[in-house]
Amino acid sequence: MYSEICRSILCSRFRSLSSTTRELRFGALLARNRTLYTHPFIKCRLPANAHQYRLHQSSLPSLKYPGNRLSSVMALSSNDDGDEDDELSIIAESAAHMFPRQRLSSLDLELGEASVWDLQRNKDDLDDDPDSLFGQPSVTSIRQPTVHQTAQELLRTFDTQSPPSGNLHDLQLWLECLAQQEAVERYQNVLDSARKRKDYASLHTVQKQILKWFPVLCEEIQKRQDAYVLNQKMDGNDTNRALKRYGPYLCALSPEKLAVIAAHAGIMHALERSGADGKEGVPFLSMAKRIGEAVEEEVLIHRVLHVHFFDETSENKSVTENNESVPADETPHVEREQEDAAILVKDKALLWSYSSSHLKRYMEMINRYQGSSKKQRGIAYAIRRARQLLESDMEWTTEDKIQLGAALLQILLTNTSLNLHNKHQEMAFTYEKRWLQKDKIKSYVFLNDDLYKMIVSDKLDSLSASTTRYKPMVIPPKPWRELDDGAYMWLKADLLRYHGCRTQEEALRCADLTTVFDGLNALGRVGWRINKCVLSVAQKCWDESIPLGDIPSQTDFDLPPEPIKPQWVDLSVDQESPARENGLDEVRKYREELAKFKRIRQKNMDLRSLRCSAILKLDQAVRFRDFERIYFPYNMDFRGRAYPIPPHLSNVGSDLCRGMLLFADGKPLGSRGLYWLKVHLANFAGKDKMTFDDRAAFVDENIDNIRQSARDPFGGVRWWTSLEDPFQGLATCIEIANAIDSGNPESYVCHLAVHMDGSCNGLQHYAALGRDVVGGKAVNLCATDEPQDVYVGVMHEVIRRVAEEASRSVEFDISDSESLSKKQKKALNNNRSAKLVNGLIDRGVVKRTVMTSVYGVTYIGARQQIQEKIEEKLENKGYDIDDMSHEIFLACGYLARVTMDVMGDLFSGAKETMNWLTSCARLITQHNAPVAWVTPIGLPAIQPYRQKKYATLVTLLQTVTLATDSDDLPIHKQRQVSAFPPNYVHSLDSSHMLLTALEMEKRKLTFSAVHDSFWTHACDVDEMNVVLRGVFIDLYEQPLLERLKESWELRYPDMTFPDLPERGSLNLNDVRNAPYFFQ
Repeated sequence: MYSEICRSILCSRFRSLSSTTRELRFGALLARNRTLYTHPFIKCRLPANAHQYRLHQSSLPSLKYPGNRLSSVMALSSNDDGDEDDELSIIAESAAHMFPRQRLSSLDLELGEASVWDLQRNKDDLDDDPDSLFGQPSVTSIRQPTVHQTAQELLRTFDTQSPPSGNLHDLQLWLECLAQQEAVERYQNVLDSARKRKDYASLHTVQKQILKWFPVLCEEIQKRQDAYVLNQKMDGNDTNRALKRYGPYLCALSPEKLAVIAAHAGIMHALERSGADGKEGVPFLSMAKRIGEAVEEEVLIHRVLHVHFFDETSENKSVTENNESVPADETPHVEREQEDAAILVKDKALLWSYSSSHLKRYMEMINRYQGSSKKQRGIAYAIRRARQLLESDMEWTTEDKIQLGAALLQILLTNTSLNLHNKHQEMAFTYEKRWLQKDKIKSYVFLNDDLYKMIVSDKLDSLSASTTRYKPMVIPPKPWRELDDGAYMWLKADLLRYHGCRTQEEALRCADLTTVFDGLNALGRVGWRINKCVLSVAQKCWDESIPLGDIPSQTDFDLPPEPIKPQWVDLSVDQESPARENGLDEVRKYREELAKFKRIRQKNMDLRSLRCSAILKLDQAVRFRDFERIYFPYNMDFRGRAYPIPPHLSNVGSDLCRGMLLFADGKPLGSRGLYWLKVHLANFAGKDKMTFDDRAAFVDENIDNIRQSARDPFGGVRWWTSLEDPFQGLATCIEIANAIDSGNPESYVCHLAVHMDGSCNGLQHYAALGRDVVGGKAVNLCATDEPQDVYVGVMHEVIRRVAEEASRSVEFDISDSESLSKKQKKALNNNRSAKLVNGLIDRGVVKRTVMTSVYGVTYIGARQQIQEKIEEKLENKGYDIDDMSHEIFLACGYLARVTMDVMGDLFSGAKETMNWLTSCARLITQHNAPVAWVTPIGLPAIQPYRQKKYATLVTLLQTVTLATDSDDLPIHKQRQVSAFPPNYVHSLDSSHMLLTALEMEKRKLTFSAVHDSFWTHACDVDEMNVVLRGVFIDLYEQPLLERLKESWELRYPDMTFPDLPERGSLNLNDVRNAPYFFQ
């Protein structure tokens, strides 16, 4: 008998369905516990022994959809929360069968636990007796838990349009294999479909253009491959000679994939690197190298697919076949290649999963040359050379990648054109050489402006799927166990970003990296999900052209016409001549107008890059918005700083990325969670120098604005848009409003990550190293009633010194500037500079210079940082900064010197430690050795800076000068010395972060971080504050500088290193009671 009918709306997208369709009758066993889950599954709780039950088909008489496929609807899944209840689930794939909506290829799926049981589809296997629900299960009615597909099964059934459903492990592998293959099949299928329908109107504008290129590019690439394999002559003087070099690499992939890679990589690189220094276009060398790298990345995944596929084939053969075989060496080369070809194309999966299958047709050509063994051997050698690139671990050199990229770029330049509305054709890419100096030329590649506008209006829909190989993961990353074994399941990822330093790689293989592995694994295990509310707001900002935060303006600045260079001025004429003066005035005017033109053009090029970046971030968020959990695998740089591998969407990204991310697991706010949410929001409002209580009070005072922002982000005064980080601020507004409106904030489940940031963290580490009391107090290492602002302290002293100089009068005659001494000229420039910037100095002007001073910022870097702020302030006051560019340049140089002098005086302890590190580094480099050390977490760090070696490389388009570096070249002494102090401090802050991550994981607390910004749930902020302080104290109670010196003395026994700087009297235990150490 049946007692209850359970009703549920699958999710918001199914609410329009009739009640009859939504009605699911599961029978009397559901009466015990009818708790329903509606997103992403409908899940009904069953008793602990529910796995023994079989369902009666007649218990679902009202379930109506075509075919009434009961089997594809029902699934039993184990519960993740640790209790003993199983759950009856309707998986997303079944819902798609029941309620047709959109294509599965959009990744708009709701996927749940990986352990899923499917009921037997055959209705005959279901018992007709309702009481049998409580009997023993039959083997035919319930299958065993789904096992992950093998590599062969996955590759044989791979479909770019239909991702695996119900098993996240298989879906992850599908995502890793997807990128280029999806694009190839999409273009080919769309092209074939459009031809059949004779209708191209339904295609995107960009799709129409690329589809037009696709067959032409494939044909041209095929010709080059034929020319290499068959040793045919091609037109051009240098073509055949170059073909010998890049031919094997060109044959590594099919023409279709190479066409897609060349087009997509070329377009995306032109969008992301649209220009620099006021010059439009992408340097030819950069474009060719990027295309070559994209081909290599695709070859790498094919190597992995080949290994996974054939490893299983070998295992199967070893069981079923006799081990006796003819030795490979006894088989003639040609016959061996033919046999390999037969193996390669025997299985359908290899037609795409292992790219050398496209070489089969060349194998068949061998038979046509039976009378010419030389021709046969030539073809076999060419094929074997191409396959070596696929099957070996041989790395491609930079020269090889540029040669290949240049060849594909030449094909792209000559075979891609645009059909504009006026039926006028223009080239999609153009190539131009420019004279930089008398004997130096640099070439640039330009993306057609009309094509750029098409791509932006298309939101990169036609390109984004194949431009990002390393995406967020839908299962926890593979734990790091070796230097190249971790993160993604099949995609190759390295533990360290070596920058070409193989010496460090060798050192790592001899080191105990247990702590490093555990720290990265802890960060990677944190689950995330997309904040759909913030995502929808960001999409609206983009769609309606609302520039905000990381959403750039979609309107370029008005660009004046490029000024015309005046005629040459003869300086040999009389200096009093009017012609000479007029000529010089024209030259000065031209230079000023040219500088203004380049500045505005550079702003427009920057906007192009920012638009591309924003589109890619939004695209990734849209693709993963409906997953309950996503993950970011981590690796690190040579200093030990951890970074997520996905390039576009991650918690280390910009405000937009961070605002769109939530912890996958929520926690009740508890007694202090709402308080920390308020502090978190006040920090985004720039109130981070108030006390914590004052920050919470600030939020209470603005609660109406917060509610308005959460309820209608684009209504009212839009208070959230005034925040320094608007999208993170909006996410916090929503959580605060929801918590208060829930009626019981303490029980409100919050998914938002709350940040605690170090106070000028670099100086904190220097102060701890030297036990600097004065510096420690300035950066909140000591207990204070309110936070100390080191930037304000520096600002006040800089303002005092500048005002003092501005009030001073020059005591010498300045009427004849040419007669002034060098010292007098400097004094005059300082006085004029002080008068110009006096009154313009605030916290923001000095902040970046103070922040980066401990990381080795140079005078030039400091001047540029300050100049950006001063120019902005002068423009707001109505000054024409182009007319006074020279005066601004001098004034900002003066202000940079004053700021750096103030820093040296206020933080003498940090300066002494920095000077000691610099002196030691200089000693080491005098022996032509790179500076190396071991971080507190056991990571060997070696600075990779070496001299460049310049080599001439002849490509199809031009001869280029290539700068390369390797471990065989001499070290770059200046960079080794100047970079060591900041790199050493970075290795300390990364150690602090990873050790904190491990301690938080031991306490079963969620933790993530962006260098010196530590994140956790709002309810756990107090405990995280205790943990990070304890780890910091434990770290600096170790004799770090003493160990560093001892290691160098052991490594360089002939050197005499300077004595350690004298330590101050700072008590590290004061950090435990320092409330604003992290805030």
